Amino acid sequence: MSTTDPGAETGRTELYELCRIAEPGAARIFAKCEFRNPTGSHKDRVFSYMIDELEKAKTISPGMTLVECSTGNGGAALSRVGAQRGYRVVIVMPEGMTEERRKQIASWGGTVVETSADGFLLEGEETARRYTAENPGSHFLDQSTNALNWRAWRSCGHEIVTDLRAAGRTPGHFICSLGTGGTFTGIADVLKGAHPGLRTWAVEVDRSAALYAKRNGLPFEHHTHNLMGLGPGKVPSNLREELVDEVELITGDDGWSTMKRLISEEGLPVGPTAGGNIFAAQRLARTLPPEEVVVTVLFDSAWKYFSIWDGRYNRYRTEPDA
Repeated sequence: MSTTDPGAETGRTELYELCRIAEPGAARIFAKCEFRNPTGSHKDRVFSYMIDELEKAKTISPGMTLVECSTGNGGAALSRVGAQRGYRVVIVMPEGMTEERRKQIASWGGTVVETSADGFLLEGEETARRYTAENPGSHFLDQSTNALNWRAWRSCGHEIVTDLRAAGRTPGHFICSLGTGGTFTGIADVLKGAHPGLRTWAVEVDRSAALYAKRNGLPFEHHTHNLMGLGPGKVPSNLREELVDEVELITGDDGWSTMKRLISEEGLPVGPTAGGNIFAAQRLARTLPPEEVVVTVLFDSAWKYFSIWDGRYNRYRTEPDA
């Protein structure tokens, strides 16, 4: 199991067109392979950029402690760049995330502070703020609200525009699931600027669909789910809602089953949130003519989920309506 490539470059990932599970007569689907970043997820792009910008602004400097709330991918990415730049890193993480994520954070010297599964990321954010207040010399990066998160993703948007232009393709639709909202916002901002007619689709896990509830006048209640990194229990602060044209729902099983097809049929070793994005992209592609182009993102790597390969980690399994 490879957990990281310390010498790998962040960004400039491949834009891959689905071929083996592409459906006849449907629109073409292109996916940005962010799981090929150094720690195996899209979060490398966020934290490399964030540390660069915060150091330029003299907000942080080596020797400080950097604090973040994460389900694990961001924790690993921050631990890696923190170790390389001379920072101590503390990751506040909800109980029940995979063992692979915990081990990867530790491999880069990060310290995990665990919070309850019930409190999920909302409790984690409060814990991170309290830790920072009680420990001088620490700084809470707060990817959930820090605008540097979505700005980091503008580079990915420009890469997509460039690669599709080189392929002679014009994107008509961008579809991407929501966690912190940064990935969706940064890419959508660039794609809409380059292609004014493009429509965007935000995807939420059905058990924690805060934006869907807001737009449809429905009561919202967060339930635990098995798509780590999605459904934080609120409409994410880093989501610029004016960039969202439509909201779609997926289930955890949609993500896990499609993930396994991507691994076995496309040869893409990705995680279940990537599977969720492809499931939603395929559902959309079926409604479009074959000359249309749909763009999405493959967030993280399959090896991060080997310990829960059935998709039913302990906390999620205990809920009768799961």
